[in-house]
Amino acid sequence: SGLIDHNSAYTWMAWVDLVSDTDNYGHIWAAVGDNFDYYGNADWVGTKSDGVGARLACYNGGSSGEIYGYDLVVGTPTHLAVVRESATSLKLYQDGSYVNSVGVNVSTRTSTQREQLGELYGYPAPARMTAMKQWQAALTADEIVAEMKTVRPLRLANLHSWHPAIASDKATALKDFSGNGRDWTEQGTLSVASESPPVGWGGRTVIVLPVTGPAPQLLAPVSDVSAGGWTASSGSDLYAMLDESAYNDADYIVSSTASACTLAFAAGSDPGVSTGHVLRYRLLAGSGSVTAKLKQGTTTIATFGPHTLTGAAQDFAQTLSAGQADSITDYSALRVEFTAS
Repeated sequence: SGLIDHNSAYTWMAWVDLVSDTDNYGHIWAAVGDNFDYYGNADWVGTKSDGVGARLACYNGGSSGEIYGYDLVVGTPTHLAVVRESATSLKLYQDGSYVNSVGVNVSTRTSTQREQLGELYGYPAPARMTAMKQWQAALTADEIVAEMKTVRPLRLANLHSWHPAIASDKATALKDFSGNGRDWTEQGTLSVASESPPVGWGGRTVIVLPVTGPAPQLLAPVSDVSAGGWTASSGSDLYAMLDESAYNDADYIVSSTASACTLAFAAGSDPGVSTGHVLRYRLLAGSGSVTAKLKQGTTTIATFGPHTLTGAAQDFAQTLSAGQADSITDYSALRVEFTAS
């Protein structure tokens, strides 16, 4: 009893310090709709198959979706926040910045039966967690940025639980200090590491880690370079089907032949950093496969895929390597090319 309702609006966040790279899928936090260790009706955040890439997923029986964030660095705390805004919107924030969202509908999913830290379905993510906070409400982006800067919660409305997790003994480290009595129960043998919260307790905040950087830029398609055999679901412009900041499946582009199309992005400015360059796209249900390329003019920066289409939509957040990001010299000439086969 007293678990977070993972089918209603909620927020979970924590500073996460990856202890080791398992080179496999891992689970940091999960809200599970079954009364046993299973992923079939769950929301979770953890790592993808390489053991370091951030991964947010949602399952509702046979329906599932997942998105990827930036790589976690072993021994370096990263702030993760999971926000369920609605029955069809589950968002991931990383170090205070919005990454992407999963759109699986959970309006008919079973209620939460358990929450798990550090493992799900036999896939652990060895990590230290500090300043775990949960609300039965969807926090705004500004609230997330404010909360990540303190161990103590600033927002008390709808506060579900709060685990500072900076004590030197397990009983206190697992204790809920929200006043709601939602302590964690140890399974297996846990250890208490030396606390290394990257922020202050509250009041005057001391930031040890840099959590700010260049202003985020979202470059959406603004023109068609070449359409090939691709067509728009309405009108004649391909780019107009793909220019929204949050996906809308009511408009899309489609190809029934092996063909490539190229769309030009809005002009951006050089951020001066080699991290945080992400190409995001969504492939709807269908047959065949699609390859995506990020290009500068006619020069290919990165290639992703081919992705095999299935009976369900798939979301992709492709993070460029430092070398790929550094190879971009003209942020006014970026393009995306989709090839159907």
